[in-house]
Amino acid sequence: MAYNRKNQLKKIAHILELYRAYKHADVPDTHIVRVIFPKHNIHISYRTWVNYKGTVIPKNADQLRLFD
Repeated sequence: MAYNRKNQLKKIAHILELYRAYKHADVPDTHIVRVIFPKHNIHISYRTWVNYKGTVIPKNADQLRLFD
């Protein structure tokens, strides 16, 4: 679990990067969450995945400082 917003965003960015590496037109999101993520020690529910997928990741660090 992340202790602050910056760590949470780093975690989400890592998960989204992994998702983009395995996502193809013929691979459903449920397969990635159920099979691929646990291989990388990421154990999340599909509902959590949908929330992570909809999270906006700021591009630069200045935007992160606004929420400290």
